[in-house]
Amino acid sequence: MAEIKFRNEKDGTEFEMTHPKAARVLTDVAAWADGNGFEHVTFWRDPDDAHKLWVQLGDDRLNYWIHDSTFTEGKHETVEMQLDYARGAQRRSAAGYDKFDK
Repeated sequence: MAEIKFRNEKDGTEFEMTHPKAARVLTDVAAWADGNGFEHVTFWRDPDDAHKLWVQLGDDRLNYWIHDSTFTEGKHETVEMQLDYARGAQRRSAAGYDKFDK
């Protein structure tokens, strides 16, 4: 099963997403990661906006973030779509198109 982590971008420390509604979302994230060949997914909390969680798929930190309400409000029905968008950002970056993204 894929490893899901949450870290503070400011200092790299790890924190847990303990909100009761997050459990289902975390299960869906792990299933998505397993199905797409990612051993780990990390969400980095933005130092300037605590509601932004920047996505890292495997070793690739992306220019794509997910709002923390996805976890705190238990939005399991949208997390797969959001991770698909993140994977698209990863592919754009690998192809060199990330320099055009703002």
